[in-house]
Amino acid sequence: MGSVIGSAQHHALFLRLLFCFLLSSASPSVLGNMSSQSLFHSWRSGLAELVTEMTEIDALLQFKSHVEQDQTGILRSWITDVDPCTWAGITCNGDRHVQSISLDGRGLSGFLEFFWMSALPFLEQLDLSHNGFAGNLSTMVPGSCNSLRTFNLAGNQLSCSLPASFLSVCSRMATLNLSGNAITGSIPASYLSSSCGSLAELDLAGNKLSGELPPDMGSCTSLVVLKLAQNSLHGRLPSGLCSNCSSSDCVTTPRLLSLDLSKNNISGNIPDDLFSNCADIISVDLSSNSIVGSLPSSLTACKSLITLNFTDNKLSSELPEFLAEMKSIQNLHMASNNFTGSIPSILISSLCSTLQDLDLSNNKLSGPLPMTFNSCQSLQSLRLERNRFSGDFPTTIFSPLQELETIRMAFNAFTGPVPTELMNCSNLRIIDFGGNELTGFVAPDFCATPPSFNGNRNYVLEQLLLPNNNLSGHVPPSLSNCTQLIILNLSFNRLSGHIPVELSHLQKLERISLWYNQLTGNIPWQIGKLFSLRSLILNNNMLTGQIPASLGDCTNLEWLNLNSNHLNGPIPRELGRLQKLTLLELGNNSLTGTIPDELGNCSQLLWLDLNTNYLTGSIPTAIGRISSSSLAKPVLPGHKLAFLRNVQSLSADKGFGMGFMVDYTGITPEAIYSASFIAGHIRPTVYASNVLYENSENRTIQYLDVSFNQLSGSIPAQMGTWISLIVVGLSHNKLTGKLPLSFSNLSALNLLDISYNQLEGSLSVLSTDNQLAAIDVSNNNFTGEISGHLSTFPAASFANNSQLCGVPLGTCGPLSTHADCPYATTCSARNHLNLLSMTNSIVLAVLVTLLSVCAIVIWTGFTIKNRNKKKENVLLNKLQQSSCDGSSSWNFSGEREPLSINVATFQRPLRKLTFSQLLEATNGFSRDSLVGIGGFGEVYKAQLKDGTVIAIKKLLQFSFQGDREFMAEMETLGKIKHRNLVPLLGYCKVGEERLLVYEYMHGGSLYELLHGNGQGNERLSWDKRKQIAKGAARGLAFLHHNCIPHIIHRDMKSSNVLLDENLEARVSDFGMARLISALDTHLSVSTLSGTPGYVPPEYYQSFRCTTKGDIYSFGVILLELVTGKRSTDKDEFGDNNLVGWVKLHVARHDILELLDPALRGMGAEYEMVKYLDIACKCLDDVPSHRPTMLQVIGMFKEPESEQQNSSSSQEQ
Repeated sequence: MGSVIGSAQHHALFLRLLFCFLLSSASPSVLGNMSSQSLFHSWRSGLAELVTEMTEIDALLQFKSHVEQDQTGILRSWITDVDPCTWAGITCNGDRHVQSISLDGRGLSGFLEFFWMSALPFLEQLDLSHNGFAGNLSTMVPGSCNSLRTFNLAGNQLSCSLPASFLSVCSRMATLNLSGNAITGSIPASYLSSSCGSLAELDLAGNKLSGELPPDMGSCTSLVVLKLAQNSLHGRLPSGLCSNCSSSDCVTTPRLLSLDLSKNNISGNIPDDLFSNCADIISVDLSSNSIVGSLPSSLTACKSLITLNFTDNKLSSELPEFLAEMKSIQNLHMASNNFTGSIPSILISSLCSTLQDLDLSNNKLSGPLPMTFNSCQSLQSLRLERNRFSGDFPTTIFSPLQELETIRMAFNAFTGPVPTELMNCSNLRIIDFGGNELTGFVAPDFCATPPSFNGNRNYVLEQLLLPNNNLSGHVPPSLSNCTQLIILNLSFNRLSGHIPVELSHLQKLERISLWYNQLTGNIPWQIGKLFSLRSLILNNNMLTGQIPASLGDCTNLEWLNLNSNHLNGPIPRELGRLQKLTLLELGNNSLTGTIPDELGNCSQLLWLDLNTNYLTGSIPTAIGRISSSSLAKPVLPGHKLAFLRNVQSLSADKGFGMGFMVDYTGITPEAIYSASFIAGHIRPTVYASNVLYENSENRTIQYLDVSFNQLSGSIPAQMGTWISLIVVGLSHNKLTGKLPLSFSNLSALNLLDISYNQLEGSLSVLSTDNQLAAIDVSNNNFTGEISGHLSTFPAASFANNSQLCGVPLGTCGPLSTHADCPYATTCSARNHLNLLSMTNSIVLAVLVTLLSVCAIVIWTGFTIKNRNKKKENVLLNKLQQSSCDGSSSWNFSGEREPLSINVATFQRPLRKLTFSQLLEATNGFSRDSLVGIGGFGEVYKAQLKDGTVIAIKKLLQFSFQGDREFMAEMETLGKIKHRNLVPLLGYCKVGEERLLVYEYMHGGSLYELLHGNGQGNERLSWDKRKQIAKGAARGLAFLHHNCIPHIIHRDMKSSNVLLDENLEARVSDFGMARLISALDTHLSVSTLSGTPGYVPPEYYQSFRCTTKGDIYSFGVILLELVTGKRSTDKDEFGDNNLVGWVKLHVARHDILELLDPALRGMGAEYEMVKYLDIACKCLDDVPSHRPTMLQVIGMFKEPESEQQNSSSSQEQ
């Protein structure tokens, strides 16, 4: 076989072919008057000339020439002087023609074109799967695959669309596998219709396909396997899925055996006849879609069905009894739907002979469990968690099931004793009954006698999960017989007694969670023999004695929580050997001695809680740094964390410190709220696992609480280098000296409590750019002026520092020492002397005149006042009546004449405004005047007598500390003016009520226009949406960059973007969250951090409210403008939200599907995609990667300049 590729003739031919191919891909402006049809014919003629002169070796070498990388070197054997039938990956038939090319998973990459296949007329199989090839399937032309039956390019990087003629060109194709690529566009009807040829298996899963399913997808007569999972297909399921044969020819014609449409956007009801002809189908997977309604009765036709999966849809109704007719079912998955009622007994009894895996978790099923489960001898996995089952758990019906490996019943309402009989199931690996109402003891003989079923002398139990029940008694030592145990969770019960020493025999044990019980005695030193142990959680018990030094031998330990016990003695220095330790919680004990320097060797320590002990000495300087490789992998896998924050006050409380972290796995929120250790002190905030670590880029300790100890000395300057610090609690110690200047580096600092020490000097180092949300420096010796954003905190934060001054305390300077005239002009005795020098004659001369005039004025005023007072009293009575009937709550306690109170104003047009005028302008704050209810209060529309229209926000009634903080916040907010901010015009305090007066925005809110009744949506063209986005960006940028200190909005959302009569955006409610947090003492930071759907992920991971959080929320608003969808919508996104939905489509490169359908086809797609890209930058999971608002404004200019440049180039 001579090579023709090297000849000059074919070099020229190949170049001409390449030139024609490039021209066929060129833009119309480049092609001029040359038609695409003539180019196609030129390309085809060149191709025909080339392939007719190719040999098989030429074709293979042509393929090799497109391979840019060959990581394994498999193509080194492909040389011309060797028989190609001996080349690696090549198989020939008896006539020495190439029959198969199999190069799967060989690390090859390059850009493929397939015209060379025309020179391989005997090729039946091409397998290039799991490599890195890109390519164009449209280069496969007639004659190039006449014999090809298997075409497998799965797991590559194809990003083209599917050519409609593909199956007609390859008419003998039986298996087409293009899964795991990035193929876009819709599925051509020819792939699933009667023109599909010989296609038996079609796998297009894991691509970026969009559009609806072809309506006649059941008419491909040869199709056996159809896999379209993990795409963006939408619409409804077509009828007649298995209609590829009629009753007369079904015996000889293959029928569909496997269908996988999971992880798409399929919606609507399931057609009743969908499965009517599917007698042979063995697997149906429609999970993770948005299918509604009930299951179709045509499922009864699926006599051979083995696997049925409808998990994660929106199916409702009761479980139909007709499912009992599917006698071959082995795997039945219906989790995460809305099924109600009980499990039909006939369903279980009919399916039990074959059923192996039943998952009905996360539904609304109720009632007792059917006794017919005892006949399910093949059952291996049973998952019924997160339902509403109740009654005593029927242990006897499950104990005979020898094949059972997993039983999960968590978060139901089961009662009765612990189902010890389950240990008769010799293959049982997981027992999960967390979050139920089980009572009684964990039987002393649990695991006591090793089973002898089938010759198996060892238990295989790996997880025993019984948290959050009502169990009592002791932890049975017999658990040591469960030698394969990995996780033991008996937390949140009423267990007593000692921790069994025998647990040290469980060498595979990784997690011990026994917190919130009544355990006593010492922590066995033998626990140190558990070298696989990763978490030891024993907090909130009554353990005594010292912390065993042997715990330092548990070198895999990541979490040690011994909080709230009665432990004493020193902190073992051996704990410094725990290189993987991440959370160390030893608070609320009676520990003595110093904090060991050796803890600085715990190179991954992020959380150190030593509050409420008797520790002495100084704060070690080495505990804050983390090794450079520490965050390479997530820690605490499988745990769900809850930080229980102390919000009794802004300060730490003895026994609680700043709060504490607990293991939330298997525990209900109701149990946390009702726990005795909370007792009104703390407000739980729940976090997902490993969230504390993944966003930390600087790798230093994040949480340090050593409050309520006897520490002395100064705060180490090195603490200012621990720049990831978020929470610092040093209160109630004996610390002295000044705050280190390095504290100015703590830009992430959010909670700081250094109260009750002997610290001195200035607070200026805390006035720099940080994210403080709560601070307490009270009861120290600080001096100087309170400056920067510190002045926005309440006076209690600075109490008992006699030399501190400035807002919110008294004014600094000489005037602050004059108690008789604070905040006023200088008092002078000379004024009094001047008054005494006035002559009696002047007084007597005018006295008679004044008395006469006053009498007339008083009589007139009294008459008018009585008339007005009657009118005002009517309104006031109406207002108080509304409070009684529940429509609105008003509290005027402490005010004798509320109507006469003035409104403090910042604008001239509103001078001399009183509460009575507000009352009259709103008709007694009637429901007719109410225009909105937000997170911070009610908003009323009011028109004053001069025609001025204003908006009045009545704040919710919180536990306000006083007037000073409120007025300080108001004076600050009243000074903020910008054309894209809603200005605060004034404020008023009436009893316990706070009223804010704003300029009224006639255009409503962006939310109303986008998501209201649909009328506003028509008004919002793309140009108007751009205008709104830019205006909101300018307003937010002003708050972030022009206010000193900068203002964090904390609740940026589309309903807080108001519009004037010209649809100019005005950001509203800025400063409200900060105002409420300053006034109210019972709200945690998490309460004031935004609205679901707009809250950035880091707000659930720390205590920081940052400008980057505002930018994330602004990104959500941009998504609303681009997509036209709400930030959260149960019907649209299920448990997901707009951000997750968009990121899913972006990951699939399904961009155009994201654009608002109301704006498609109007020529704005380019700019909309650009704005979508800006939104995604704002929504980056890592806060530091998000742009600033000034950068966002700059990005808005880029699409416009690109459009202008494009227009200019076209004109030229």
